[in-house]
Amino acid sequence: MAQAKTTLSDDEKIAWMKFCKGADKSEAVMLRHMILKVVTGAVPDDFSSRGEPKTGKVTVRLTEPERVNMLERARKEGYSNPTSWTTAVVRAALHREPVLNDAEVAALRESNRELSAIGRNLNQVARALNIEFRDSDKLKLDGIEKMAERIEQHKELVSDLLTRNMSRWGDDG
Repeated sequence: MAQAKTTLSDDEKIAWMKFCKGADKSEAVMLRHMILKVVTGAVPDDFSSRGEPKTGKVTVRLTEPERVNMLERARKEGYSNPTSWTTAVVRAALHREPVLNDAEVAALRESNRELSAIGRNLNQVARALNIEFRDSDKLKLDGIEKMAERIEQHKELVSDLLTRNMSRWGDDG
């Protein structure tokens, strides 16, 4: 196995040690998890998404048809294994908040990039209006309509994502 080395200041080292201790992970395991996340985009299965150490194990017994259905839903919904999916189901029920899989997180990151681009475009329009108010007819109505269309497309994308997530744990899955 290859090794990676780096140099940290005393303050960085202390902060890193506290971070790892808070996650109940050794420094080596935490670094390995972080590297895997950056390289593969996936959090290892044994790593708590809430940053809290796991303290217990629960065993659930299912009939064979239920187990097959669970495996199919976990795969269809983008979870790497049935344990990750089951954990997400429990967290959604306990915390009553969205539990996103990796693809959904990626979609929301893309959403933020789109919103940033739209914001930059709006700033350019506002700047142009402030600089040359008398020449504001130079602003093309077509450009503003395209921006409004992008906003609507984006709203639909985010709305679809949230609708799918909210209905994920229902009986119609």
